[in-house]
Amino acid sequence: MQPLISVIMAVYNTEMTLKKAVQSILSQNFDDWELLLVNDGSTDSCPQIIDDYVKSDNRIRVFHKENEGAYSCFNVAIEKATGKYITFLDSDDTLELDALKIVAEQAAEHYYDIIFMCVNIFECDENQNIIKLEHKDVLPSSLEKNLPITSKNEVEKLWIILFYANLISNVKNVYKSTLIKKYKFRKLLYGEDRFLNLDLADDVHSASCHPKPIHNHFLYISNDTYNISRKYHSNAFAMFSEYYTKSKQLFAKWNCLDERRLYILSENMTTVNLPEVLKQIFSPNNKNTPEENIDIVVNYYNDIIFETAAISDNLDKVDNQIFNTIGNIILNNEISADFDNPVFRLFTAINNTTISVDEIKQEIINSLLDYRNPYRIGFEVYKTLSVQFIQIANAELLDYLQTEQIARKLLFTGNFEQALDTVIQLFNSKISTPEQYIILALCGYHLGLTEYAQNAVETGLQLFPNYPRLEELQNIINTERNE
Repeated sequence: MQPLISVIMAVYNTEMTLKKAVQSILSQNFDDWELLLVNDGSTDSCPQIIDDYVKSDNRIRVFHKENEGAYSCFNVAIEKATGKYITFLDSDDTLELDALKIVAEQAAEHYYDIIFMCVNIFECDENQNIIKLEHKDVLPSSLEKNLPITSKNEVEKLWIILFYANLISNVKNVYKSTLIKKYKFRKLLYGEDRFLNLDLADDVHSASCHPKPIHNHFLYISNDTYNISRKYHSNAFAMFSEYYTKSKQLFAKWNCLDERRLYILSENMTTVNLPEVLKQIFSPNNKNTPEENIDIVVNYYNDIIFETAAISDNLDKVDNQIFNTIGNIILNNEISADFDNPVFRLFTAINNTTISVDEIKQEIINSLLDYRNPYRIGFEVYKTLSVQFIQIANAELLDYLQTEQIARKLLFTGNFEQALDTVIQLFNSKISTPEQYIILALCGYHLGLTEYAQNAVETGLQLFPNYPRLEELQNIINTERNE
């Protein structure tokens, strides 16, 4: 007989917590379930533990495979699952004793596409003894009063609230089997659950959520083996950037990409995702050199970060976060004196007590206008220091960069005509940079003035040959002109 719920558990070297996780399923006060345990090439006693469970309960099925990561395990088990619904449980997490009964009761109301699970997040020691409740999902009143969701139109309207409530940032939910079997997880190590929810969003026509947290997730303060979010993932920033872009595309497809939704997406990017990525830089498993880490952090500040910081009005906060992260790398490591990175040079100059004020001022100019620092990392710090130490202030530089930032902010927030008027002011300054030509070209591009944009790019390249950002923009404009 087909079970109502298939619980999928990926297992990899979690012998300390595995039995507790499985027991939380066996102890449920609801028994119409199956449990699929997928061993992902464990090298501890996990394979034997899960094989023993098969002998004691015929609702448990076990699969063994080579190590490819949790998402690969999920894909294997999704194909094998026979339940009407599918959910996931990490092998170091647990469900409350009434979790599956609550899910069953909600499924009896309506054959929902998704039943969201609220989550408790606990900090614990390596033996899973709870130290404190770190976070508890609380449904926003604007969502709770609209539950259950029983139409596609309601899904589209409330998806941003589900996003805000962290209910679609993971797969600690219950999915209609016929829905989730249409999709696959990508076989990366981090963040792919977000994309599964994003991929299937357009097929969701109904959803519900019980307000009580029924899923327990554990963060180990002394054991990062299980805490994947506390490890360094080279794909983390690219993942968050792609997720932001695809979320925008989804809302645009639904004709509801308004100012409010953009703000929520952008604020999440700058106040949650970026700090998480910056924190990962200091993870023990990060094997990059300090110099490589500085370059990586500088490169984080790209179009996506500036756009989201501008929309959420967090430009000063983001600049300080990135500059301070680089400062921490420098202070905690020995950096080669001839390391040629503009933000490293800026940090070194303003903290150097052995060089003259004129040398500091010149290094500040060189660092903030360096072509490898297009978003002027350290500008907010310099503005603050200029007030405190008037001797290093450079009015012309401050005015130019302030105007440039305003023009870029107007551009990224869609105020193209105002951005054009503002960037034109830059051409009255004695300072000239390739970035002013980029902003000018982008304003023309977005206003439909293709020839104007092309001329701005070509003039910029004449003055600043081989500037990568100008060349990239020229290729984009030329490609669209030829189509």
